[in-house]
Amino acid sequence: MLTADIIVVGAGPAGCSAAWDLTANGLRVLLLDRAEFPRKKTCAGGLTVKAVRALRYSIAPVIQRTVCDLSVSCRMRNQKRFKGIHPICHMIERSAFDYFCLKKTVAAGARFSVVKRIDQIVESDRRVSVITDRGVIRARFLIGADGAHSRVRRLTGRFDGYRAGFAVEGIVDCSPSMDLSMGFDFSRVSGGYGWIFPKKNHINVGLYSLKADVKIDRQDLVDYVVQRIGRPVPTRITGFPLGMGGWRYRPGRGRVLLVGDAAGLVDPLLGEGLYHAIISGQKAAAAIADAMGTGKDACKTYANGLVPIQRDLLFAHAASAAFYKLPKIGYLLLVSPPARIALMGGFSKGMPLLDIFRHGYRFWFGMPLPANGKQNCF
Repeated sequence: MLTADIIVVGAGPAGCSAAWDLTANGLRVLLLDRAEFPRKKTCAGGLTVKAVRALRYSIAPVIQRTVCDLSVSCRMRNQKRFKGIHPICHMIERSAFDYFCLKKTVAAGARFSVVKRIDQIVESDRRVSVITDRGVIRARFLIGADGAHSRVRRLTGRFDGYRAGFAVEGIVDCSPSMDLSMGFDFSRVSGGYGWIFPKKNHINVGLYSLKADVKIDRQDLVDYVVQRIGRPVPTRITGFPLGMGGWRYRPGRGRVLLVGDAAGLVDPLLGEGLYHAIISGQKAAAAIADAMGTGKDACKTYANGLVPIQRDLLFAHAASAAFYKLPKIGYLLLVSPPARIALMGGFSKGMPLLDIFRHGYRFWFGMPLPANGKQNCF
């Protein structure tokens, strides 16, 4: 029988962020995943400035391209290019990024093990037992960081308000010298957009919708690639869900905490999930470390830590409902000088979306940011 202080299920960015912080607090962490690493991971692979700043270590070795410009259009028309002098996003390949984070986490002291199947999770007042294909594993706490299809969430019934968006992506080969900016084509699909993310020697192209009932298939992506960049049919086309609804997640009581996509913490407006995955993993780790040291309720502490994240997600939910209902009007507002300057300034400073909305006028008028508005406000 394996034992640990904390079991973390899922070795992606959320799980590794939690495990790294827990290990730094001197706790015994067992990190589980059903796959050996490196493993294929479907993801657009854009890491915002705020996400990079939230990490505990440099990821310079796996950054493929740094982007300062942003192109936007609406239904393939009226394309505008927002030019910047500061980075707004770093391009990564998710398989390499995840493997890099896992190696950093293991080097910090976490144990990693492959478990193909989890059959049952049993909670008691003092511990959690995870029954797997490799036997029973026991710990004081369990963190579910196992993504949109979270087995931990389903077995524990922890989150009834979960819902999923959907995306399809493909790869198009390109020359490293090509002048490409990160691009969004809003309302290419209902309740979403098409994207272009330039990497080192390829372009990641995809379609996203926050609506679960919107059907996006391979041919939709092929048509978009041909119309958008006139390139050959993309390769490695895959579809994937995005965990949403996290503004309604309540940890409740007990010894199981959900983070990242498992807790529905993807931003529905832009589909960004990596930042909230990293931050929520760190918040869960802090809550558990505090509980181990003081006996406080970890779920309650974690719920308090999630408040800024959920506030930002709720704002994104309201903004996405308005924007995608009237996309032409939303687009005209988006490309207006005040919005453009606020967004580019806020992205480059690593500000959450809600803080850009609150303090964006300061970029327009050349005013200094408040002390807590320069970067991550968590």
